[in-house]
Amino acid sequence: MKLEELVEEASKLPEEQRASFASQLLHSLETPHHWISDEEVSERIQEAEEDPSVMISFEDFVSGVKRSGS
Repeated sequence: MKLEELVEEASKLPEEQRASFASQLLHSLETPHHWISDEEVSERIQEAEEDPSVMISFEDFVSGVKRSGS
């Protein structure tokens, strides 16, 4: 069955069953190799709002992620 067909069939389910299905799919994914708390995200957003010079470009971000994965 193709992904589009699965999505179409899942969309026909009642909301509670769709939520359960989505939850089961998410729990079946591999655990990420990193974890960042909501608190840290909030702190970094506040830091960026107070001092935009701490921001990096998307390209620099991707480059850094690629380097750390090598």
